[in-house]
Amino acid sequence: MSEYATSPFQRAIATSDREFRELADFAPVMIWRSGVDKLCDWFNKPWLDYTGRTMEEEVGNGWAECVHPEDMEACLAVYTGAFDAREPFSMEYRLRRRDGEYCWMLDNGSPFYRDGHFAGYWGSCVDVTAHRDAQRAQRILINELNHRVKNTLAVVQAIAIQSFRGERPVEQSLGLFESRLRALAGAHDLLVSRAWEEVALRGIIEATVAPHDPDGTRVRMDGPALMLRPEPAVSVAMALHELLTNAIKYGALSVPGGTVALHWGYVPERHTVRLEWQEAGGPAVEQPVQRGFGTRFIERVLATQAGGSAEVTFAPEGVHCVFEAEARTGSTLAWRKAGVTGPPDRFADA
Repeated sequence: MSEYATSPFQRAIATSDREFRELADFAPVMIWRSGVDKLCDWFNKPWLDYTGRTMEEEVGNGWAECVHPEDMEACLAVYTGAFDAREPFSMEYRLRRRDGEYCWMLDNGSPFYRDGHFAGYWGSCVDVTAHRDAQRAQRILINELNHRVKNTLAVVQAIAIQSFRGERPVEQSLGLFESRLRALAGAHDLLVSRAWEEVALRGIIEATVAPHDPDGTRVRMDGPALMLRPEPAVSVAMALHELLTNAIKYGALSVPGGTVALHWGYVPERHTVRLEWQEAGGPAVEQPVQRGFGTRFIERVLATQAGGSAEVTFAPEGVHCVFEAEARTGSTLAWRKAGVTGPPDRFADA
């Protein structure tokens, strides 16, 4: 009786060449073989070790029991189609590992011949799960980077348009533009240090306030430990920069005795932080004739990006602003690890 008339398991036993077995069993890939009947009749040791099954369980169509149900139809279609055409094939499918987890396999098969006659297929498999995960992570990273770059460019565009509009001298407009870009860059630096993950609200506030109040005596801060996503974090930093710049030029921080009270709290029903800015001890505030860039930047652009709302009030006793943005509560340990101590004009400057 010829080899091809026996059962798959009998053929598996007949594959007994010592040197071949040693070579195949020490190969860094999983190897299989099928006969002219499309049934697999041999698997090397790495395959059996990977699936945790015996040769008896794998031969014939037994190996298919470990293929993910969602991949079975496509897997068999590629295999039988190539087999009937006597062509090589390459495909990916999920195979159940001995611990029960399905992992992605790259399976390459090619027909082989003996004495000029078709004798079946040899194939090899390698686990490409890590490679697929890395590719997926790279795609996510590229998409996220593209999203962030577009958002950043939108903010920069808004800053440029508003900084250079009006009749002010070019030097003054350039100074405003550079100041706002530095504030934006500072917020991004803090996010980069946190790998663009959530950052502590207190860290954002301290990093933004520090250049304007190096002694820490003019701006009084108080609030719970809260965490912000990257977009709201940038928005909060830019809004505070506008408030600080206005206060230094025209408000409470423009005179020795002026102060700013900066308080925030968590609003659980909306999952937001409510941040309140109140100036005191500065020059009398007059209602501006028109809403300047700073006000529009806070109330419209930044508030929209932060997923919240903002309102600036020009009260006679001092500028008052309430800003709300998406946030979540965080443990004391979390914000201490994320927090940073130390290192974006007048609202009607348009």
